[in-house]
Amino acid sequence: MHTTTANSARTTAKRPRAAKEWLSLLLLVVLLIAPHHTRSQTSTPASSGSPAPLPQRVVYWQFFKFAVLLDVEADQADQRGENGNHLRNYYQTKTGMTAAETALLKSTANSTVKGVHAIDQQIQAAVVSYRGQFRKGTPPPPLPPELQTLQTQKDNLILNGLAAIQAGFGAARFQNLDAFVQKDIAPHITLSTVKPLGPSAANGTLPPGQPVPWP
Repeated sequence: MHTTTANSARTTAKRPRAAKEWLSLLLLVVLLIAPHHTRSQTSTPASSGSPAPLPQRVVYWQFFKFAVLLDVEADQADQRGENGNHLRNYYQTKTGMTAAETALLKSTANSTVKGVHAIDQQIQAAVVSYRGQFRKGTPPPPLPPELQTLQTQKDNLILNGLAAIQAGFGAARFQNLDAFVQKDIAPHITLSTVKPLGPSAANGTLPPGQPVPWP
């Protein structure tokens, strides 16, 4: 265990600072009310002693966010009078992507992140509305179907982005990119689950609202 941690630290140390910090702080929240989430996490049997592979939608959602973040950091470096190209071209350099492939990745990542964030705003509004329905001394109301619908839309946006990358790269080139993603991105992702409501919820009492790190 200690050896694995040390090797991971050495690998991460080679990343741009912004990407390294994001990789170490990742926290993904999976909604247990979504049946397809459970299937995604258990569809690939794990070998003895090894964790099951993360769903592709989870891994590539983080990859898309990193791609957008690196461009933002690169632009900020340029504005400070520094050269941001080492950040802007980081994935192209690491994976050997062509200019056209890099442009496709960035445009897909930007549109996916923008679309997902718009859905996140709707999800958070629905959660706030749901919390407002709780009344002390009464059972909690059923979860609104809207939450499941929005989560499905969010997942589909990510999967559509992944499909666009696969189609644009072609099988052989995508395999090369995916090997990098599975080696350099996936191992740094921590998958967490939402804890069920405690006994107090049966009386209409919710714990204090906390910021939710939407995946």
